[in-house]
Amino acid sequence: MEEQLLTAYLCFWLAVLGAVLGSFLDCAASRWAAGDPHPFAGRSRCSSCGHALGTRDLVPVFSFLLRRGRCRYCGAGIPAGCLAAELAGAAVFACLGARFGWTPELGQWLVWAALLLALSLTDWAKRIIPDKLLLALAANRAVWFALLGHGAREALEAAKALAVPAALLALVLALEKLLGREAMGGGDVKLLAVLALYLGWAELFLTLLAGCLLGLLWAALTGGKTGTAMPFGPFLAAGAVLTVCCGGPVLDWYFGLL
Repeated sequence: MEEQLLTAYLCFWLAVLGAVLGSFLDCAASRWAAGDPHPFAGRSRCSSCGHALGTRDLVPVFSFLLRRGRCRYCGAGIPAGCLAAELAGAAVFACLGARFGWTPELGQWLVWAALLLALSLTDWAKRIIPDKLLLALAANRAVWFALLGHGAREALEAAKALAVPAALLALVLALEKLLGREAMGGGDVKLLAVLALYLGWAELFLTLLAGCLLGLLWAALTGGKTGTAMPFGPFLAAGAVLTVCCGGPVLDWYFGLL
């Protein structure tokens, strides 16, 4: 009982931290997409009237709900993406807290999730997955690889997992040659390769499957039109989070059928 209360306490504060981080990253991604050379500098302002936002305007989730999604200075609508980023950050951090608890490994996955959130928001805003974020993901794994005392076995698993993005790249290149157009963004393949540093080959397959299903579901719910560009990075990142938090039982069930 005491352990469960401690885990619930951890998840609560991680949810708060995730919501705050989601709000901050959404603001930075929006500024970057708008061409701001300093997306992390300066106070938050309403994108419509330019009024600087006060403390009570910046409480994640609650400020949006209490103001019914509108700026209290000019009444303009606040993009729903801001609320979505805050809720996503809260949900992911809380789920990771429940999955790993009070363990050193949790640190690796929290940084991983924060970078994936930043990457997803950037890709959604401008259809670009910055190489700097991919390098940061790889560096995070390298640091925790040493801190957690991982060795040859984990390195071998990563090498096996890299076969998945390699096979996907070969398939994408073949499709592009056949169709005469881009079949998948290069950034998405690179993201899958970086995820291979964290996940086993089976988990990577599940990540790819989950990402595809989430993308198709989103297209169906939003009435996506054929030929309309839709970033795959956010769905691939969401698939990775679902795999890490909930994929174990799914894979156990599948391999139990063999």
